[in-house]
Amino acid sequence: MRYEADLLPALFRRREKRFSVLADIVTPEGPNEVWCHCPNPGRLTSCLESPGTPLFLSALPLNPKKPEGLRFRTEQSEPLPGVRVGINPNRANALAREILSGPAQGFVSGWTHVGSEVPYGKGSRIDHLYHDETGRPVYVEVKSVTYREGDRALFPDAVSERALRHLAEMLDRIAAGDRALLLFVVQRADCRVAAPADKIHPAYGEALRKAVEKGLEVRAAQFEPDPVGIHYRGEMPVVF
Repeated sequence: MRYEADLLPALFRRREKRFSVLADIVTPEGPNEVWCHCPNPGRLTSCLESPGTPLFLSALPLNPKKPEGLRFRTEQSEPLPGVRVGINPNRANALAREILSGPAQGFVSGWTHVGSEVPYGKGSRIDHLYHDETGRPVYVEVKSVTYREGDRALFPDAVSERALRHLAEMLDRIAAGDRALLLFVVQRADCRVAAPADKIHPAYGEALRKAVEKGLEVRAAQFEPDPVGIHYRGEMPVVF
C-alpha cells in the first residue's frame, strides 16, 4: 500500500483524550505546533509514549463546514531508531485485502472478495467477506497490531469488549457452517511472532483459545511501514 501523498514529519508532544495528539510539525522555519486526529483508540504502548518520538502525518482535506477542524492525521511513529510503526488502524483493512485478494502474495489461493463492512451478527459488520476456492463463505475480522513486548506483537493493547463480541459472532458463523478468519495485521517489522496480550486483557486470550478449539482460524501478516507506504513482509506465526 502506498500513501496518497508524502507524509509530514513531526515530533510527538502529548496525547489528549483518545483521538487527539499534539505534535510539532518539522518545517524549515522551525517547529509548528498542531493538533492531529489520532484514529487509534488504544493505548499505543510501545509506539507513542515519550515526548519527542518522531511522528509522520497525513494531511486531511479542509472541511468548509468546519474550517477550525483538525488538518492532520497520525499515520506512523518511530519509537526506536529505524523502526516505524503504522499507528493508523484504518489502514489495516486495506492491507488485509491486498494480501487476501492478491494471489501473487501467496497468502491465500482462489478466494473471491464479496464485500467489505458486511452486516452480520447483532448489529456488527465484518471487515471482509470472501468466498474460498470451494465457494464457502469466509468471514474475515481484521485486527491492527502495534503493541510489542520482546519479540512478540500483542493484541489488544487495551481491554476491548468489542473484540470479545467479535469472537462470539464469528463462532456463530462457524456454527452455521461458514469459515471465520481472525487476521492480525502487524504494522511493524521488529517482531517475530503474534500472540494475545494476556496481561492486558486475559479474558480475550482465554476466549480466543476457546474459539480456536471450535474452528476459528487465526493468522498473522507482518507489514513494514516506510516513508512511502506499508509493505507486506510475510506471514507470522501465531502462538497461544
